[in-house]
Amino acid sequence: MATEIGSPPRFFHMPRFQHQAPRQLFYKRPDFAQQQAMQQLTFDGKRMRKAVNRKTIDYNPSVIKYLENRVWQRDQRDMRAIQPDAGYYNDLVPPIGMLNNPMNAVTTKFVRTSTNKVKCPVFVVRWTPEGRRLVTGASSGEFTLWNGLTFNFETILQAHDSPVRAMTWSHNDMWMLTADHGGYVKYWQSNMNNVKMFQAHKEAIREASFSPTDNKFATCSDDGTVRIWDFLRCHEERILRAFEWDHVWRIICITGDET
Repeated sequence: MATEIGSPPRFFHMPRFQHQAPRQLFYKRPDFAQQQAMQQLTFDGKRMRKAVNRKTIDYNPSVIKYLENRVWQRDQRDMRAIQPDAGYYNDLVPPIGMLNNPMNAVTTKFVRTSTNKVKCPVFVVRWTPEGRRLVTGASSGEFTLWNGLTFNFETILQAHDSPVRAMTWSHNDMWMLTADHGGYVKYWQSNMNNVKMFQAHKEAIREASFSPTDNKFATCSDDGTVRIWDFLRCHEERILRAFEWDHVWRIICITGDET
């Protein structure tokens, strides 16, 4: 004789809670607006800035387009005409790809103004060899490294004790030469590491330039002289006090004064 065994009865318990009045939503409370305003004003002791959209100019698509066209374009006969229409934006190439049309390299559109934290005169501006960053030398002796795509500064370096007057890159893109108002010259690597400093003139240096082989460089100063230096030995080889050259048709450099 079979017997049915049912499941045991379940224990049912309803807890009794005290009646609570409905609370307002957290974002509707009056104290929440005040707390949110305080959080927007201060964060870790600093004032927070609103998020802004940065304008970016990316030249990489134009460079890639130029490299792709160089495979099948022999000369200007194979180049396709670019019309003044938005549909031809994808066909734009760097100025080196349109040497037959010099107007392609004329910059007529204003893009952006960037200011340093400490506002002071900027005496020299140079692009880095790869063209991605911009180096500026100011009257405070600081180098400011700017991003060439988003126009914001990346780092600030105290390079000289006096205003930076001259800045130039070597032809092999490995060395940067800078000179200041006190007559000092400094060698810099591409990673902004200073490796050498010496005094080339007793007065302010206005310009510096490398020779085509990068073995020599010339500096001109307010003392009225142009000095030729050996780059490796940092040794002065010659002083030019007037307009002179040794070859009939090959001129090394030309100098000028205020008159």
